[in-house]
Amino acid sequence: MNWSIPRKQRSALVIAASALGMLACGGQTASAPEAGRVQDCRGSTETSANAPLPSPGTSYVSMTVDGQLRDYMLYTPSTLDQSKPIPLVIVFHGSPIDAAGMESYIHFNTEADKGGFLAAWPNGCYGLWSYAAGGSKTADEDFVVKLIDQLESRFSINRSRVYLAGLSSGTWMEYRLACDDAAMITAIASISGTMRLSDSCQPVRPVSILEMHGTNDAEHPWQGGGPHNAFPVDAVIQRWVQLDGCAGAPDVTQTGITVTSKWASCAAGAEVRLDKVAGGNHTWFGAQAPEAVAGEPDSNTAIWSFFNSLQPSY
Repeated sequence: MNWSIPRKQRSALVIAASALGMLACGGQTASAPEAGRVQDCRGSTETSANAPLPSPGTSYVSMTVDGQLRDYMLYTPSTLDQSKPIPLVIVFHGSPIDAAGMESYIHFNTEADKGGFLAAWPNGCYGLWSYAAGGSKTADEDFVVKLIDQLESRFSINRSRVYLAGLSSGTWMEYRLACDDAAMITAIASISGTMRLSDSCQPVRPVSILEMHGTNDAEHPWQGGGPHNAFPVDAVIQRWVQLDGCAGAPDVTQTGITVTSKWASCAAGAEVRLDKVAGGNHTWFGAQAPEAVAGEPDSNTAIWSFFNSLQPSY
């Protein structure tokens, strides 16, 4: 089962994955480790004997969580001002790919250079997020919470500026964390993603939401359903409008093929925003992928502009 790669991109990305030593595991559940042994869930790029050297500013950090050896890629831009509290953006890859493969696809570290924020890229176990593949949410949630705690011990993280961004299966994790760990998260940006409306969601405080979605998304269709039984995009947004206590009708504007609906009168300074990309496919918009359509927005720019504009009252 493929959670993130548009059909026309798969052959190219499979070749790239092979060159980087990635594990294209689809939606299969990773096998359990032998009793008493720690399961190695680190990204395949880091563990490959032929992996390229990390780019300047990039490092890998490992930790053991719930009997699994997990890791994340950390990008510390040279523009980072460590004399004041630092914003943090955690980026969740789709599947089957790992953090390094995701960055080579979307080049979000360039946005970190311009915005002066830390970018952390956690790796799912064998390229998968358990919760997105129908398994337990616990191990991945524990991993991300520990990642945030660890970075707060190393850097002066601005606790009111911790953001999540992700693609496809990574967005299932984002929405789940926004429901369960809202005390640690200010906002999420979901690109071509969705959430499970059947799951309970009771965030302890409002979480701002940006959803960018194409009307021709075949993996997570706008109207719901599809190969992953996605929920309708409008239903997901309306749920967060309610959860965030947003009042009134949205402000609707259009730029090219993108119609933006923005609910700005929400509790605690939160905001809910939906960017509807007419004719857009299942992709990271602006990544110059084969499935890009003329006039689509740039996800990287939109994400940081959205995060940077928020002024939560906590």
